[in-house]
Amino acid sequence: MQRAALRHAFRLIKDLPRDRRWQRQLGTILEQGVHTTEGIGATGFTDGAVPIIMCLWNRPERIRGIINMLEALDWKRPVRLVLWNNNADDAAFYTNVIREWHDKQRGREPHVLRAIDLINSPTNFGGLGRFLAARLMWNAGYRGPIVTLDDDQNVSPYFIRDLKRQWTPHSIIPWWGFKLHGSYWRRSEIEPGTVPDHAGTGGTMLDIELVADDRFFSRLPHRYAYLEDQWMTFFAKSKNWRIIKARTEITLVSEEKNQYHGLKPLKDVFYMWQHTVGSLWLRLPAKSHPEWSAGRINEAPDRFSSTRWMKTSRGSTGRGER
Repeated sequence: MQRAALRHAFRLIKDLPRDRRWQRQLGTILEQGVHTTEGIGATGFTDGAVPIIMCLWNRPERIRGIINMLEALDWKRPVRLVLWNNNADDAAFYTNVIREWHDKQRGREPHVLRAIDLINSPTNFGGLGRFLAARLMWNAGYRGPIVTLDDDQNVSPYFIRDLKRQWTPHSIIPWWGFKLHGSYWRRSEIEPGTVPDHAGTGGTMLDIELVADDRFFSRLPHRYAYLEDQWMTFFAKSKNWRIIKARTEITLVSEEKNQYHGLKPLKDVFYMWQHTVGSLWLRLPAKSHPEWSAGRINEAPDRFSSTRWMKTSRGSTGRGER
């Protein structure tokens, strides 16, 4: 274990230049904000609607079914779907679909799915995009639960109700959760209502306050940036948050398109990083970033532009993750 700790510590030092470039890239988004291609932006995050944040990657054929599924939710409060598209090739398609949906709402009775916001990202941030969107919502004044959902998941009409029944402030309620036994890949199933060692981000309700801490972004090494589920779990546990496996029904579809397969070897490396140097890395003095509270999700100045890109550099596209 001591040798492993030394290896991870040396790697942290070696990767510092790359990590600083990565942090500047994230900081640009958090400081300048993003524009939606379709939607009404940050003003919608104080209307009582619960945000459902979904990252899109390589499944454009799913979007209409996802919208229909969320319109059928059995839930008294309105929900707001925030789509973070990581694939620039699909931007025009998603823009047209969401524009059609908004046009159909004119004169229609309000229903549970109150609004849809689409952010077409020029850079593939993988699943971390959902947390960037969440921080921008926090900056805009939203407080309370958010839901993270993957574009390869089908949920029941009672999905939000099921998760909210178990949710409390400073908690994470994941559908996907299991016990770990000395390795990310040595794991066992657990019953709903019990505490997992790992919580997935697909089909999860969590307190948005998790991303209010700048360290959520400044302390995540670029090497592990696309393992946001492991980072969310580790970071929440470091703050002694409550994590309980949800009791709800979700089915997976089109799993052959998942991008996380290429990340499998790194998952156990990150597990060992967390159990050797991770806690110390979080306790080290961290620079404050008050400028990161300035960014918002803003309405596109030109609603009818085919795409509206974020003000950020076209850095490494990464590998993506569902």
